[in-house]
Amino acid sequence: MQLGKAIFVLPSLFTLTSVFLGFSAISWAAAGHYTLAGVAILFAIIFDSVDGRVARMTRTQTQFGVELDSLADVISFGAAPAVLVYQAYLKGLWVAGPLDLGLVLAFTYLTGGVVRLARYNVDAHRKPGVVKQFTGLPIPGGAGLLAGLVTAMELSGREPGGVAMAVLMVVLGVLMVSTVKYPKTLPKPRSMEFVLRVGLLAGLLGVVAMVNHYYMVASFFAYYIIAGLVESTFSLLIRAVKRRASRKTGGI
Repeated sequence: MQLGKAIFVLPSLFTLTSVFLGFSAISWAAAGHYTLAGVAILFAIIFDSVDGRVARMTRTQTQFGVELDSLADVISFGAAPAVLVYQAYLKGLWVAGPLDLGLVLAFTYLTGGVVRLARYNVDAHRKPGVVKQFTGLPIPGGAGLLAGLVTAMELSGREPGGVAMAVLMVVLGVLMVSTVKYPKTLPKPRSMEFVLRVGLLAGLLGVVAMVNHYYMVASFFAYYIIAGLVESTFSLLIRAVKRRASRKTGGI
């Protein structure tokens, strides 16, 4: 009985570890330790990806776990990256009296993440079952890109303009509430799609490793974000062409 309880609690322990890392990242970012904060967020992503797999392996998936995971994501992948980027690059970007534009832009990212998680939970209740695609950028993807970029820039001594990071925050926030489809899992091994995806990713990481290896983690998340956007755009174009062709056929 005790072993059964331990197995039941195990996925939640991974989730709470992710929360602890996110909370630590906020504390470190506020203290100016941006590299530590970025690394903490990246490790939080690892623990977040493990908790679901552990739940499925141990057959301990519950609604409580789903809700806990979403709340954890708000802290670790919403608030923590927003605070990190604000403290490192957006603070004081443009201040007019009590209004801090950098704070507003960081909140834009956080808002996008919160809305996306709320929408995901609603969809999960309406359409229970295996989900093959995410609607909108998953919040760990946005957090991984931001944390990876900040960590790389801190380690390599390069700093972007605050405007560039501000634009990125807004773009990620919009992608999270968009209808762009992102894959949840990799295609079947040995399939052409799998070979193409892995080949492109390996090529990208190889080039980045030669240019500046500090950006490899950020490049991994950038590839996921851009690839999903490109594939979704092509799917929309293909569907539009098919609809136009069907109208012409029907009109003959």
